[in-house]
Amino acid sequence: MSQNPMTVTYSLEEMLGQINQKLDLLQKEVTEVKVSQVRLEAELMGKMERLETELTLKMERLETELTVKMERLETELTLKVDKLETELTTKADKVQTKLTGRVDTLEAEVTGEIKILETEIKAIAKRLDSQEYINLSMVAGLVLVLVAGVIKLYFPYIPPY
Repeated sequence: MSQNPMTVTYSLEEMLGQINQKLDLLQKEVTEVKVSQVRLEAELMGKMERLETELTLKMERLETELTVKMERLETELTLKVDKLETELTTKADKVQTKLTGRVDTLEAEVTGEIKILETEIKAIAKRLDSQEYINLSMVAGLVLVLVAGVIKLYFPYIPPY
């Protein structure tokens, strides 16, 4: 099977003209694409700058709102802490007053009881003094009786007065 080659006859000028037309068309399309790309880039840059500006404004607004809220919270907390401190001081003063009153009462009771005990101790001391005198007299008498008994034992013939 052998095939016969086909022969195509075109003029070179026509072919170059068609290629040139196609190249011009392609060049025109590439230029239009580049122009469109530049326009899109410009639009994109404008939108990005606008978004950046909006974001910056929103962040600044949020920052100021946050600062205001933080300051308000700080003042509220300061007021609450001051109020609690005042209440605690008042309660502590009341407790101290009550305790002072109770201590004074206990001190008065203890002082009274100490005076009573002092009186009782003095009475006991007087009784001990008199008991000591009685005991001393008895011991002296007992010693005299013993001495007299011993003398009578060894010297039975001594007449009494």
